[in-house]
Amino acid sequence: MDLMANIKTKVILVGVGGATCSGKTTLAKHMKDILPNSVIVHQDDFFLPEDMLSTHQGLNTKNWDAPSAIDWPRIRKFLRDVKCIGGIPLDHISCDTSDDGRDVPIDENRADAWKTRFQDLGQRCLVAANTKVIWVLVDGFMLYWDQDVIRQLDVCIFLRVQEHILKERRETRFRVGPQPGVPWIDPEGYWDIICYPEYIVTHKDLFKDGKVETGEPNEGQVKQLLVIEPEAKEKMDMIDIVEACLEKLTCAVSDLMGH
Repeated sequence: MDLMANIKTKVILVGVGGATCSGKTTLAKHMKDILPNSVIVHQDDFFLPEDMLSTHQGLNTKNWDAPSAIDWPRIRKFLRDVKCIGGIPLDHISCDTSDDGRDVPIDENRADAWKTRFQDLGQRCLVAANTKVIWVLVDGFMLYWDQDVIRQLDVCIFLRVQEHILKERRETRFRVGPQPGVPWIDPEGYWDIICYPEYIVTHKDLFKDGKVETGEPNEGQVKQLLVIEPEAKEKMDMIDIVEACLEKLTCAVSDLMGH
């Protein structure tokens, strides 16, 4: 008798949200390196074609940061398919580059300890619940705007970074001239007039009283949202951020085993 044929598969969708340049992709890729059986889905892969985007009349440029820029029906279906098949469909084309997001190193010893911990958790889950866990990390700057997408996520993480830091990172990334994998250069005023204001509007329901920069999470919008502020009070290194997220993921596995 083939015991492997009786093993169930459980896909756990982990949302990693936050403003552009908040460190979402870096975090997701470090987590992927640690978590067994893990893949990443990028919201950026679901932009509508440029000619379908709205044009900001003041700057005479396309608005890539409004909710209307994302093909929401496609990403909803995609996530449902991912949960169904336990991985990314073979016909999916990603805009991701293999080295993007790993320019911020983490402590290898601490990362290795977490790898061992999750390998052990995976084995225990197989024994206790006859279930193989598949981790799907979904990163996106508007991830918590669409209610159907939110409902599909099993774990929700949000990186909240101060505006001046975001702006500095954005200007470094998108204003230094064309780079491999960076075809876009921000037009003058794009951050102040379009990008950051759209971020605030898109996330106002996520926090109490609409206070995106300082408010507590609104439980009515996203339950048990883990908000991480790397630059607040004591600065967090990337490994500290990774560990905070992984600790929350251990709870998801424990719940699966009924602990």
